[in-house]
Amino acid sequence: MQNQLKSAIRFNDFVAYFGAPGVVALAWWIGAAHADRIRQEQNSFPFLQILGAAGSGKTLLMDYLQKLNGETPQSPTLPLDHATPAARARALAAARQRIVICEVLCESERSFDWDELKPLYNSGKVTIRSADNQHEDMTFHGALVITANHRVECSDAVSSRMVTVNLSTDGAHRPRVRPEVIADFKANEASEFTSKVAESEDWIISTIQTFLPCYQGQLTRKYGAGLNARTALNCAQLICLIDLLCSLLSISQDLQLEARKLVHDIAFTDTLPY
Repeated sequence: MQNQLKSAIRFNDFVAYFGAPGVVALAWWIGAAHADRIRQEQNSFPFLQILGAAGSGKTLLMDYLQKLNGETPQSPTLPLDHATPAARARALAAARQRIVICEVLCESERSFDWDELKPLYNSGKVTIRSADNQHEDMTFHGALVITANHRVECSDAVSSRMVTVNLSTDGAHRPRVRPEVIADFKANEASEFTSKVAESEDWIISTIQTFLPCYQGQLTRKYGAGLNARTALNCAQLICLIDLLCSLLSISQDLQLEARKLVHDIAFTDTLPY
């Protein structure tokens, strides 16, 4: 069954192209399918920030991950700079349980208040205010991905709600397959994987509940008081999801450890002074 699922989503080709950063993003993605439930149980689910210079594979990665949900890749659904706060709130509420992808352009960062997104990390609550100052509270049940060429300029309160996967770091993985191999992957090929992730909700939630305190404690002891408690929680959730993905697809221990190391790097970076 595990080999069948790996074959269905061309996992070996995916890893040959994206390496451990792809595994981390994919692990977050299977958690994002149940983000609403995770927020109910854990009171939080992190945003995923995908960084990379032009040509690093951000769009290719996002297209692939959307196909795992049976979706045809499409343009970002959350406008950050060309919409009013009310329009953004409506877009989030209308997304229901979907994973919303927003692409950040360098020139747009100055015109958007990133603090608007903070409630999506915990409660998922969004408030729609009309021109006559009436307001309506709605709930975002999905998860949020932010893609950008460079780290977005936002407050510590927002950045600590993100986990970042950088596709163009020094010594980044060198693709061992052509991008066309990934691009040719079709959404209907992933139907079995999509169904398996959907029906694994209770297993995913119970596993996170069981192992998260241990991983969170390990991170806190390893990196000390300099590690933001929110970052420790995010990284512990992500390590749990890596374990789940490795179990689901029978991923090698070496690749699992490599993916875990990337998460530890996220935690370590959080402790560095700016």
